[in-house]
Amino acid sequence: MEIDLNKGKTARQSIAARLDYIMNPKKTDGGILVLTYACSPETAADEFMLFRQEYQTNTGRTQNNEVIGYHVRQAFKPDEITPEEANEIGKVLASRMTDDQFAYVVATHIDKHHIHNHIIICSTDLEGQHKYRDVKQSAKDLAQISDSLCREHSLSVIQNPQDKTVTYDKWQGNQRRFTHRDELRMIIDTALRMQPDGFDALMQLLEDAGCRIKRGAQISIKPPEGERYIRLDTLGPEYDEASLRRTLAHDHVHIPKIPRGDFNGSQVKRLIDIEAKLHAGKGKGYQVWAERNNIDAKAQMVIFLKEHQIDSLEELNEQIQELTNQQKELKAALREKQNRMKEINRQRQTIRDYSRTKEVYTQYRESNWSVKFYQEHRQEIEDHKNAQAVYSSLDGKMPTLKELTAEYDSLKEQKENDQAALDKLKPKLTDLKHVRYNYEILERDSAPNSHQHVIPKDHHYDEHGANHDDESR
Repeated sequence: MEIDLNKGKTARQSIAARLDYIMNPKKTDGGILVLTYACSPETAADEFMLFRQEYQTNTGRTQNNEVIGYHVRQAFKPDEITPEEANEIGKVLASRMTDDQFAYVVATHIDKHHIHNHIIICSTDLEGQHKYRDVKQSAKDLAQISDSLCREHSLSVIQNPQDKTVTYDKWQGNQRRFTHRDELRMIIDTALRMQPDGFDALMQLLEDAGCRIKRGAQISIKPPEGERYIRLDTLGPEYDEASLRRTLAHDHVHIPKIPRGDFNGSQVKRLIDIEAKLHAGKGKGYQVWAERNNIDAKAQMVIFLKEHQIDSLEELNEQIQELTNQQKELKAALREKQNRMKEINRQRQTIRDYSRTKEVYTQYRESNWSVKFYQEHRQEIEDHKNAQAVYSSLDGKMPTLKELTAEYDSLKEQKENDQAALDKLKPKLTDLKHVRYNYEILERDSAPNSHQHVIPKDHHYDEHGANHDDESR
């Protein structure tokens, strides 16, 4: 769930209000059940704002509708887990979600019958360069990570046959009004499964289903009971004429907007009506298409992977894991270099401060530590003391400015090379994850159509005792 700026409040006030709620001592055993990363419980709001400020300084970007953080809840079956174990699981979940690139706070609440975690993630990374991307896949990824952690700890991961709580994306898909555009996409998807031998045959199937076709520079279709014509190219990239022709020519694998496995009850009923109309009077050949459709869909998945030069789903997952590991290694190397460069800057400033204030500090010492002299030269004296502390921490073995500058320049070059490698890797990893996502869409679309409402995947309990997946949006 996104944390936005509240009306009449500053960014700090908005994030502080959420942090204060989740870290409430009455809910977290006096604050014992609070874990943090890259920040402290007492100053988390201020540290989140520092990361935000550094991002704005580095990028020059500001946003009107800014997301300043993300709030995730993770709940467990009553009487099945200790607060301490829940707290540790929440920490691992946050770590895997963010790759430890973003600060976060994990608070375990024990004031309800069931134990549950609240996780708040800073929207800006530790280096002030990037924003956390809460993309469509995030809810699903979060649920998979959470379920995996629960299984590792022998905890329940249960289904919710009432479908009262699902991921936000699925909830929105199930609850929103079923539009004529949705219906038209469903008709096209169903007609494509009947394997028409060309575009004209596809259009004939749409007419059989009750659609009206208007041809011109762009083909427009009025769905049954629709009030107006809808252009194909407004339905999405999988539904324009060019994509449909490629699909019919077996040069492209069609990815449905909504797979059948995600249909709600009313959509399943509509699908039954559409199938009945398309089957009517078409003979035995059309009657058996559903029986072989699953086999054809599985073949489509193989073709889909081949289109992306991947021989199997296992190879796809291996490539994703390999690139993910490379990404983590590069990010870790970048953090290490960045931290060392910050330390070099601190040491260089120390050398400058020591040299600049040495004479004033000598005079202060010769004045027998005069209070009046201190008040007149407070800043220089404190700067010198701070510089002395840095020298002491290094046992007086401070490198020279020349040595520090040479090391800094070398690290900067290495950091730029690492960043270039990371920038090159990132789109490839994104593409592979997109391939896997589309593969999963096809897999859900190839599920047998039982004409029953599909039970969603595993969910955890929410704060009201219902099963819950996540609230990452």
